[in-house]
Amino acid sequence: LHDNKRTFSLASTSQTADKLIRTFAEQIFYTGFIHADPHPGNVLVRRGPDKKAELVLLDHGLYDFLRKKDRVALCKLWRSIILRDEPAMKKHSEDLGVKDYFLFCEILLQRPINMREMGLANILTREETAYMREMAMNHFERIMEVLKSLPRPMLLVFRNINTVRSINITLGAPVDRYFIMAKSAVKGWSRIRAFDSSRLPKIAVFRWLWMVWESLKFEFALRSEVVAMRLTASLLRLLAHFGLVPADEQMYQYLQH
Repeated sequence: LHDNKRTFSLASTSQTADKLIRTFAEQIFYTGFIHADPHPGNVLVRRGPDKKAELVLLDHGLYDFLRKKDRVALCKLWRSIILRDEPAMKKHSEDLGVKDYFLFCEILLQRPINMREMGLANILTREETAYMREMAMNHFERIMEVLKSLPRPMLLVFRNINTVRSINITLGAPVDRYFIMAKSAVKGWSRIRAFDSSRLPKIAVFRWLWMVWESLKFEFALRSEVVAMRLTASLLRLLAHFGLVPADEQMYQYLQH
């Protein structure tokens, strides 16, 4: 990603981050054709004909392919993580060949997962960063076992997700990448199912209705999470303003996220 002042004076960073996440999510969750060398130098941002940010991916010499059944499992897994559906997290991790499902989910999201909280901040706190470092240092064998269990193209999925995370943070985390990725996962799953159902006209309408219903339920759950987080943050700001709760560093970090 070229740090060009002129480019960023013309294009909103939030537009750039949003399009970047959706572009990589389209590869991961729907098409399955995954860029094999994702890094900021292979992402060009320029002003498009509509005067908005236009994203150009460079270096298309090597791609890998994630099979449909693995994409479906990944879509369902991402959905289950966001909704904190632990039985589904376990099932869909096993669909991808992994038994140590909770560790796998934390590797996939590249952050700790608290099953008692719905929110996922885009920037880790010091405690969360320390937790991830401790996991990497003291649970290396478990991590390697997870990686060895996965289909080979999943390693590129991790690289793509890491590229998205890195660039989004560099831009100041202007968008919620977990929310955008989750919506892309549900959309990808729905599109895959819609394509399959077109070959079975007798039940296509029922599958379509089911997909619409699942998408609506997931969208409602995601939006409810965002609303709850914003209300909580607003309440904490109000309480801190009147001195009813301490405005310490941990509180500041939460409100920033």
